[in-house]
Amino acid sequence: MHLVLASRRNTAVFAHWLDARGDREMPVRADVDPNKIKAELPYVYIAQVMTDDDGIWFKFRLMGNNLVQNFKIQGSERILLDLQIGGWEEEWRKNLLCAVKARMAVVDEATIKGETGIDLNIEHHALPLSEDGVAVGRVLGAIDFLTRTEDDIALVLPQLSWSAINQIELEKRIIISNLRIQL
Repeated sequence: MHLVLASRRNTAVFAHWLDARGDREMPVRADVDPNKIKAELPYVYIAQVMTDDDGIWFKFRLMGNNLVQNFKIQGSERILLDLQIGGWEEEWRKNLLCAVKARMAVVDEATIKGETGIDLNIEHHALPLSEDGVAVGRVLGAIDFLTRTEDDIALVLPQLSWSAINQIELEKRIIISNLRIQL
């Protein structure tokens, strides 16, 4: 387990979010400049926060190419809980809910265990975005695999059936306060 962020990619996205936020509680979507996180975009998503009588839902507006490839599902314009990725969509939703309710950045790290003995360590962070400076209307997130190289992931993921996930071990979920920190 890592203290806060272990992924170089996630750290870059978080640093950009902090810069875009400035002195505010959270940035607005227009403050996020894709050109400043171009190398990380394949691992990034933006989810719209939707509410109705049943609660809070998340609809993906953007899902990076590596996320689509790694999860074997096109997520753009889909509701999170409809993705059906071995139960991990529930943990993903909990992370987003924490970011929305706390109006702060949230990071989690989980080990996903497959039936073939494949274990994947994932680091995921959810960063709130607001249009009015008060309510969270979207969440900027990034997901990275920690324990494997890109080549290893390319070999392992085709063997993994997300519907055959045996267990998800959540190692940490941390709400990162809005204190000023230097990266």
